[in-house]
Amino acid sequence: SMGEVIDLTHVFGLGSPVYVTSDRPSKETTVTVENDGFYIQRWSFGEHTGTHVDIPAHFIAGGTTVDNYEAGLLVSPAVVIDISARAAEEPNTMLNVDDIMAWESDNGEIPAGAMVCMYSGWDAKWSDFDAFRGDPGDGSLNFPGFGIDAAEFLLNERDIHGIAVDTLSLDPGNSQTFDVHVAMLAAGKYGVENAANLASLIGRQATVVVGVPRWEEGSGGPCRMLAMA
Repeated sequence: SMGEVIDLTHVFGLGSPVYVTSDRPSKETTVTVENDGFYIQRWSFGEHTGTHVDIPAHFIAGGTTVDNYEAGLLVSPAVVIDISARAAEEPNTMLNVDDIMAWESDNGEIPAGAMVCMYSGWDAKWSDFDAFRGDPGDGSLNFPGFGIDAAEFLLNERDIHGIAVDTLSLDPGNSQTFDVHVAMLAAGKYGVENAANLASLIGRQATVVVGVPRWEEGSGGPCRMLAMA
């Protein structure tokens, strides 16, 4: 049995928080049922908007693009590591190796082919553009992400497909060097940003499917991420 299907995707809307503010989406209705017999919208947005995937080409020159990314890597057992208590006190906190070790102490070694997800509780801020960005009013970004120590451990010591976060970036908001992006994507892995509802998978076994369009030469793109638990 497939079991329960859990949507890990935020609604893609005009108010969706974005890392690069010029990527804020816009839309227009081009065809209506009343006038034309059917309904169509035209959207404009950056590839890295909403719940979305970072594919190697996003940071790596000559890296694999989304149209050529191996489909089997987009289906993975889910591992959700909860750092929400710390994130409530330290906005730019990072998931570290100690967090991974604590999870494995309770659950066993991270399974092969896993997507390792950081749950910080940040998805609760999604409806507030500035709060989700962690912008105190000066334009700075402040939110949790993976630490490079954790990323390198997962790449070198565990056999993962990728990682996911419930924030705008795989790296913490105050990062200027994007070390986690570079390490993960250079290794051929991928990352999902702006995941929703990860708390519903804590302590459960689940398989996650990342459905992303295969647009030509894409560096990633908005996705519908579903978990089967």
